[in-house]
Amino acid sequence: MKIKNVLISLVFIIIAIIIYSINLKTSLFYHPDFARDIHEVLKISQGKFTLIGPKLTFGGLYIGPYYYYLYVPAYILSGGQIISVHFFNALLFIVAITYFLYKVLESKKYFEGLFFSGVLLLLPLSIIGARNPSNAYSFVPLFLFFLTYIYFAKSIKPKALVILGFLYGVIVNFHFVNAVFFPGIMFYLWSKVRHKKQLIWFLAGIGASFLPLLLFEIKHNFVMIKNTFIDKSYLKWITNSNIPNGLSGKKNIFANIWFLSENMKNYILVNPLFIYLVLGVIFYFKKPNNKNKTIYLGSLFTLLLAAGILRFQFIPHYLFGLAFFLFFNGLIIFLSFKNDFFKFLLLIGFIILEMISFPYQLYTSSWRTPERFEKAVNFVIKNNLIKKTDFNIIQITKENLLATIGFEYRYFFRKNGYRADSEFLYSQSKELIIFSEVPYQDISRFNSWEAEQFGKNYFKNAKSYNLPGLTVFILQKSG
Repeated sequence: MKIKNVLISLVFIIIAIIIYSINLKTSLFYHPDFARDIHEVLKISQGKFTLIGPKLTFGGLYIGPYYYYLYVPAYILSGGQIISVHFFNALLFIVAITYFLYKVLESKKYFEGLFFSGVLLLLPLSIIGARNPSNAYSFVPLFLFFLTYIYFAKSIKPKALVILGFLYGVIVNFHFVNAVFFPGIMFYLWSKVRHKKQLIWFLAGIGASFLPLLLFEIKHNFVMIKNTFIDKSYLKWITNSNIPNGLSGKKNIFANIWFLSENMKNYILVNPLFIYLVLGVIFYFKKPNNKNKTIYLGSLFTLLLAAGILRFQFIPHYLFGLAFFLFFNGLIIFLSFKNDFFKFLLLIGFIILEMISFPYQLYTSSWRTPERFEKAVNFVIKNNLIKKTDFNIIQITKENLLATIGFEYRYFFRKNGYRADSEFLYSQSKELIIFSEVPYQDISRFNSWEAEQFGKNYFKNAKSYNLPGLTVFILQKSG
């Protein structure tokens, strides 16, 4: 390990820490999905382990639990501080980009290492992901480590293939849309590994990563498979009828390639088709080596495959991993070019574009911080408005955040020793607490599946308590 490489890496880490962690606490957006996730992290830290992660919009499928467990150590070591998850998530991005930097520096490419790593560091995709822990984003540093290893390794032994397979399986378990990379990755590994039979170890590693989901299915009579494929709940995904105001891609695959590529500009600043068009022109005049050709063709096939799959339902974060894969692969190919002047112009121009397009809005103070929810919960507890068990929660927001079940509040109740009933058991709950940002004079006017399950006839006797910007309603079925 050369001292020069270490010093360059340390300076890079300091710069990365400043960019990714400044104002991180004050800009924290307490999103309902994150509240759900931190609630699960809290439960695991209290010894209530899980075999599944968040539910997907595809049928009745859940992803694996790795996303939750990844943040448990940092959460425990911080004494249960929510912000610890954000700092650890940022650290993952910093370590992964620094690992890429170090692998480039090993080849004595100091200029390329700093500037190519700088491009990754300032990419909107990296900044968004580093400051927003989520199963939609937090797999990116793992994916960066995975791709950096296989692209820079001179050879890959069976033991490494098992670990790499498991790592890729974990990445897929963050979100199943990441399975779209499998053909391209296998195509590259096939060209990389001398003895093709050794790839069985890579597949074995992937299979091992799905053992928690398999165990869950066995324990629950294959409920996810039955719900999704036998009861055909996946059809709601195909018809885009399972989420309100859901978007869909273009039904024509080639039109969808352009549609998806244009949407990826939000994350990587350029349409990836432009990157691969430029590379194609270069390859026309200068034949690429086998490595670059494999990466190039694998990238285009991955985009084609994604365009075929994402015709039915489209949520912007589905493109996060795809945008990263296409951009990073292009970066790897450009890194291999020997024309330093061309690379210098390319990198300087792109870094200037990144600085002009820097997402400053991510650093502004958040209007939805955990503290306001914690204060509301503390008010309820201090005034003994509910018992510690047999109650459920409804949240009514002004914004359309699909947040009726109120994990933002469930987290703080659980942290204080209160155990709200499951979001599936409103009918069995004896008490209901409603946190409403909408100033209802008559809460019985509110309608939702959760309210119907609890019993709308109990709403007429609700007790109300006013807090700044919030009304708390307490409903009881007895006494």
